[in-house]
Amino acid sequence: MENQDLEVFDDGEFNNEAPRKRPAFITVLAILSWIFVGYAVVIRVFSSQASPDEMEIQFATMEASMQSNTELAERINDDFLEYYQVNNDNFSVINFGQLLFLLLEGIAIYMMFTLKRMGFWVYTISQIGFIGICFYVFPSDNIMTKFALAYYIFLSLLFEILYAVNLKHMKA
Repeated sequence: MENQDLEVFDDGEFNNEAPRKRPAFITVLAILSWIFVGYAVVIRVFSSQASPDEMEIQFATMEASMQSNTELAERINDDFLEYYQVNNDNFSVINFGQLLFLLLEGIAIYMMFTLKRMGFWVYTISQIGFIGICFYVFPSDNIMTKFALAYYIFLSLLFEILYAVNLKHMKA
């Protein structure tokens, strides 16, 4: 009688699907995203340690340094000061909301790193959350708000598209 090697499966089902190999592009995207999330979490944690007095001193220093003569420069300065004041007034809401969505984004990135398609949708929710915080807190007619929104929307769309291109490698 010949010596035969038999394959044994723990689940009792035959699985003829080869294990999925993660594309290098998803690995690079995940690492870049994790670097951003880590950096942003550290910034948010350290900035939450600042006292209201320190923030007022910082605001007064910025206000004193932004003196100009031209009308456009004055409008930009006024909008920047208004944006910064709203940021100071709603600091805990902004900080907590961004920390929450950063953690959600980190979980989503891990899910996509392990090739789970649900991670893409969780990532999308976190990106909408970042933009929603900006809409909720900051004045809409402010130039700085428009710049911040443009920044959030551009980066969100860029990474959404890059992750969406790789959805074909992820399983449900």
